[in-house]
Amino acid sequence: MKHLSNLARQIAARGIKHVFGIPGSGPSLHLLNELEKLEVRFHLTHFEGSAALMAGAFGKLSSQSGVAVSIKGPGLTNMLPGLAACRLEGFPVVSIAEAYLPGAPPESSHKRMTHDKLLAGVAKVQAYLSDSGPAFESLCQLAETEVPGVAHLNIAASPADDCFSPIFAPEEFDKNADLEPTIALIQKASKPLVIAGTLAVRKNWCNYLNSLTLPVFSTAAAKGAVNESRPHACGVFTAVGGPLAPETAILPQADLVISLGLRHNEVLAVKPFDCPTIHIDPLGEEKSFGFKFNITARGAASQIDILFEILAQKSWGLGLIETTIEKLNAMMFSSSFLPAQVYDGIARHFKKEARLVLDTGNFCTIGEHTWQVTRPDLYLAAGQGRYMGVGIPLGVGAALYDPRIPTVVFTGDGGIGMFISEMKLAAQHHLPLLVVLLSDAFLGTIRAASLSKGYSQQPTAIDQPSWLQTMEGLGIAGQRIHDSEELATALEGWNRDAPLYLEVPFDADEYQGMTAGIR
Repeated sequence: MKHLSNLARQIAARGIKHVFGIPGSGPSLHLLNELEKLEVRFHLTHFEGSAALMAGAFGKLSSQSGVAVSIKGPGLTNMLPGLAACRLEGFPVVSIAEAYLPGAPPESSHKRMTHDKLLAGVAKVQAYLSDSGPAFESLCQLAETEVPGVAHLNIAASPADDCFSPIFAPEEFDKNADLEPTIALIQKASKPLVIAGTLAVRKNWCNYLNSLTLPVFSTAAAKGAVNESRPHACGVFTAVGGPLAPETAILPQADLVISLGLRHNEVLAVKPFDCPTIHIDPLGEEKSFGFKFNITARGAASQIDILFEILAQKSWGLGLIETTIEKLNAMMFSSSFLPAQVYDGIARHFKKEARLVLDTGNFCTIGEHTWQVTRPDLYLAAGQGRYMGVGIPLGVGAALYDPRIPTVVFTGDGGIGMFISEMKLAAQHHLPLLVVLLSDAFLGTIRAASLSKGYSQQPTAIDQPSWLQTMEGLGIAGQRIHDSEELATALEGWNRDAPLYLEVPFDADEYQGMTAGIR
């Protein structure tokens, strides 16, 4: 199987040190055997979907493709949820699955499914491994090209005929773009405001953003694009902010909005702004329909330094930002003990040097506004797809990627159970992983809809919401937390040479009201 040995060498040559998945007894097992010889470590997960999410965590944090492996048919089907999350979040991943070669006879039907149809809505490109390609490097480049996502490779015991044809070309910048209209609009503005999408993180524009003295928002998925502990950081922009959300107070004061890759999948609603707008994105408005920007400056992405030189001369809004955030915090911290206090206690304990991983739910809204992320590699979440359940595998992947700092996963009653078996990996590798269950014993976000419509709450109720005994059975120390003092004591007692689980129950009605005025 020289084609698989060659693939293994290409994977190792790319600098990849970790691969995730569940192998079969055929070509995937041979590939992993070859990878082991090259000191590429394979992590056996309990579910193929977890493997894709862990690979996605590596991809997001390193900006280079992660790798996940499965068998054909059912194995690839199981991987789809994780691959779908990576597609929604823009995490670069190369998925590799055993497969029948094109043209295999109908009687070859064991575990046979149509991979191209399974992956049609998930993968950016699909290929079969042949003697002539595709090169693993080309798959990684396709996965990493804007917008990042999934590139899929089918492998068989023998190489396929050459059948690799990329479905798109890498992005190109117009390096001779006419910036005069953009520059003129920025120079004219006295109160410009910036909204950064995940593009700003991938293009490494963070230093530019941190140097400004005017309001800067990020989308929820791009937290950390601007250091949120700085006075000009406004927090997250969702387009559905309530009266206490910073976007509601600050945006109406701006006379120009500058979008750095603000795309419709990164917000909860799409609507035009009330002032002139500039959209900087190499993809133009391909992913940003509905905002109705006055200027779309595709080529400005290659000359961003020129625009930021002008923005650096503008200064306004710092007092307004401070006042607005003080009002928001006053509401969130008005109760004695709710998720805001949990986030704050943990962030203070780690002095903001911990990686935040958010699952999705009402608690996520509080976390997005409470926890100040100082740089983008300290944040992982389903911020675009709001894909419930991904917190634990993303957290395990992040802790494996960089065990030097603690990783803190916040999850809810709906999401904790989906991938909980992967906590065995955290115990096996003695990872500095803290998992915090914020529990109201309901699917809290859906319960809100039930309450507003007068429906029964029974479909959203969680029976026996505690997972303490399960965690203990997986070899994870756990504790139930009722107040800030117990939280502080538990954190002080954690030596970080093994994962820790904290379970925090709340009154369901108080929990339901904690986002009032924010969304």
